[in-house]
Amino acid sequence: MDPFQVGVAWLLKAEGVESNDPHDPGGLTRFGISQRAHPDVSVAALTEAEAIEIYRLRYWSAYRLDRLPPVIAIAVLDAAVNQGPRPAIRMLQHAVRVEMDGIIGAQTIAACYRADPDELLAGYCARRAVYYANLSTFGRFGLGWMRRLFALHALCDGLARRGVVAA
Repeated sequence: MDPFQVGVAWLLKAEGVESNDPHDPGGLTRFGISQRAHPDVSVAALTEAEAIEIYRLRYWSAYRLDRLPPVIAIAVLDAAVNQGPRPAIRMLQHAVRVEMDGIIGAQTIAACYRADPDELLAGYCARRAVYYANLSTFGRFGLGWMRRLFALHALCDGLARRGVVAA
């Protein structure tokens, strides 16, 4: 299976079609694409196909996720959409003990491939949980974020164990 396709399918399911919770700082969101993060996009009129293309160009390709181990790439894609690209990458860099510059470069990629895959996935997800817990909106959204994170870990762990994502 193509890791990008797996990641996008996960995102579409996790994000749902549309949300406009007045307590969510992202504002109007369709297919996980928020108006706040993408002011140049007419989110109200966004189609699923357009959202997928945004994920491909502005996340997967722009942040070089295709160069990471596939299961980690899926986890980082989810974090980049839900928590922001820079925090997502910095948490990954913290997990692999490289400079936290927010850029997926040669050092980060190599460290990801040297890491124990199970430990890296667990450590990355744990860092995401801590990040969520420190947000002022955790009381309102925290349970949903934790459910999402546990489900993502289960998905990625299962994919790794079955070897179903292509390298």
